Amino acid sequence: MDIDLRKLLLKKAGALLARRDYSRVELQTKLAEFADEQQVESALQHLERLNLLNDSDYAYNFALRRIRQHGWGPARVQNALIAHHVGRAIIERALEQVRMESGGEESGIREYMHKRYGKSGLPADPKGVRKLILHLRQRGFDEETIFGALRGVIPDAVLKHFETGESID
Repeated sequence: MDIDLRKLLLKKAGALLARRDYSRVELQTKLAEFADEQQVESALQHLERLNLLNDSDYAYNFALRRIRQHGWGPARVQNALIAHHVGRAIIERALEQVRMESGGEESGIREYMHKRYGKSGLPADPKGVRKLILHLRQRGFDEETIFGALRGVIPDAVLKHFETGESID
């Protein structure tokens, strides 16, 4: 590989990685504009040896930030990482590591609800609880986890109707 081209690729990769993390495939796509596949692959391998490019670290940091700071659920994080071309095995390991460190998904839901509803208070009427449940589903949480987090926080009489599948209008 031409030394000048290698320096250009590494400089471009460094500039990109200085702004934000990228998955391997994302960075490969960005660098493909400047060199052929073999030259880009060589640069990516060099960055991996220097641990400047690491899909496992990328997935972990992405999952940790989205779950803790943005209130995302594991399903939404998984879909986003798949869109960033991270392998499923890496995603599962990252999510499991975040789950173990944060005390589980229910505590993540509670933290998110505290941030979102801390001042206004949680809904106690069926219509408000339905909106809350739908909102948490859209954030990527499954029903079992949602109901587990809401037990003891939402009045049992209201929550019971949702857990049993009764229609509340």
